[in-house]
Amino acid sequence: MSIRALLTLLIFIFPCTILAKSPEQVKAAFLFQMSKFVEFNPKTKNQSVTFCFYNLEQGLGNVLKNNPSLKINEKPIEVVLINKNQQTSELYSFCDITYIDETLENDIIPLWIDTTSSDTLTVGESMNFLEKGGIAALVQEGNRIRLYINKQRLMSSNFKVQSRLLAVSKFHPN
Repeated sequence: MSIRALLTLLIFIFPCTILAKSPEQVKAAFLFQMSKFVEFNPKTKNQSVTFCFYNLEQGLGNVLKNNPSLKINEKPIEVVLINKNQQTSELYSFCDITYIDETLENDIIPLWIDTTSSDTLTVGESMNFLEKGGIAALVQEGNRIRLYINKQRLMSSNFKVQSRLLAVSKFHPN
C-alpha cells in the first residue's frame, strides 16, 4: 500500500483527530522535533534542553511553554524568556536553542551572531537570518514550513546534527 493511500485511509478513519494548525504551532512542532536530532555538547549543558525566546506570550515560545511535559531524548525541556538587554555571554551559557522571530531579527542578529557561543543553535525565520550568520531558519513558503541550514555556521558549531535532519533540510547559501 502506498504512503498516499495509507494517509488517505487514516484521514477517513480518524477525521476528528485532524485539526488545522496555525503557522506558529507548526513551527513550534518543527523546532521541537528538530531538536531531537541535535546532540549538544554534554560537558557544558545541564539535564534539560533549554529553549530561549524573546516572547513567551505569543508565538513559538507560548506554544512550547504550554506543553511542559515534552521531553527530548529522555530530558525535559525548559522554556526561558530572555530580553534584549541581557548580555549574550550570559545567554549562551544556558540556551541550547535560541529562537529569534522575524520581527526581531534586525535588532537581535548583530548582538547574537558575532558573540554567540558555538554551543548554541540559533534559529530564525528568514533567509536574511542565515545570510547574517544564523545557523537554521524555519521559512514559510506558501503553506509549507521549510528548514534551511547555514552549512558554514553549522560546521563551526560544537554540537552535532544527525544526518536524518540534514537530509530533510535545504542549505543556504548553497
